[in-house]
Amino acid sequence: MKSKGFTLIELLGVIVVLSLLALIIVPSVTKSIQNGQKEADENTKNSIILSARNWLSDNRALVTSSYTVTVKTLQDEGYINEDVKLPSKGCSLDGASVTIIKESEEPNLKYDYKLNLPDNCK
Repeated sequence: MKSKGFTLIELLGVIVVLSLLALIIVPSVTKSIQNGQKEADENTKNSIILSARNWLSDNRALVTSSYTVTVKTLQDEGYINEDVKLPSKGCSLDGASVTIIKESEEPNLKYDYKLNLPDNCK
């Protein structure tokens, strides 16, 4: 008499193979997610600094030696269109600011930009 089911050994073999695949795949997927979040964080920070650069091009007279512009100001004036959040932590960057430091004078103006994150996003 032939049975139409699987034997216990066959089922255990499938479970072992699936377990080995999970041991190989899960760490690499987790690492990819973490790297993606870090990259998204850096892109968000860079876009805020780019918005501050755009703001500076329209408000150069306000920066004599250093000036701090908030993300809220950048949003209010239309340099950032949406609520900015840090992707890895999901915290709002409304309290963040960018300090613009004038490093050199005319004719070769040079500015340095430092992003200041709120305490809950560090």
